[in-house]
Amino acid sequence: MMQEIPGSEPAQNKTGQKRSSNPHIPDQVAGVSEHVADLYNQFRESRNYSKLQDAKQQMKEYIKDNPVESVLYSLGAGVVLGFILHKKR
Repeated sequence: MMQEIPGSEPAQNKTGQKRSSNPHIPDQVAGVSEHVADLYNQFRESRNYSKLQDAKQQMKEYIKDNPVESVLYSLGAGVVLGFILHKKR
């Protein structure tokens, strides 16, 4: 169940080397882009991605079953982060 990132497959030039489809993107940037796309696709195939998807589904179910508690948890987390990140003037 591997899903490719749209546009992650660059075109190939006459020598068979991959190149960017946009001529304004330098080769180094295109190379980094290809590397990041490969790493992302590897992550999608990993067990950690499956665990993350399972956790996401459980969170959605919890929120549907307990909407008031979910809002209160979010509000509390926002207040705590606000106090932590607040800059004193």
